[in-house]
Amino acid sequence: MYDEILPLLDSLEAQMKHRGLWSNKRPSAAALASTEPFACDSLSFNQWLQFIFIPRFKALILNHRPLPATIAISPAAQVWLADEVAIQKVLTEIDQTVAANASGNIGND
Repeated sequence: MYDEILPLLDSLEAQMKHRGLWSNKRPSAAALASTEPFACDSLSFNQWLQFIFIPRFKALILNHRPLPATIAISPAAQVWLADEVAIQKVLTEIDQTVAANASGNIGND
């Protein structure tokens, strides 16, 4: 599964850069420390994807740590990135790949 998710994370990053949603400015440590879902009190959804989701998920994969049993990021993307269909598609694929792993439909590579 790791081999399936890493390219999706790379695709997500590439799509965000292509659409101008990638930031060169890192949010403050306080903003990144939010405990709210998607850090919605301190970050935009784009920032959460860039500075929290992508790096943490890559770290789990690269360190061969267990991934969550389920995630549901695509519904949030449908709200906060309503016009970004390509990004929504990648996030849906990530959600589905994680769910398939939890149900035993794919292996941990």
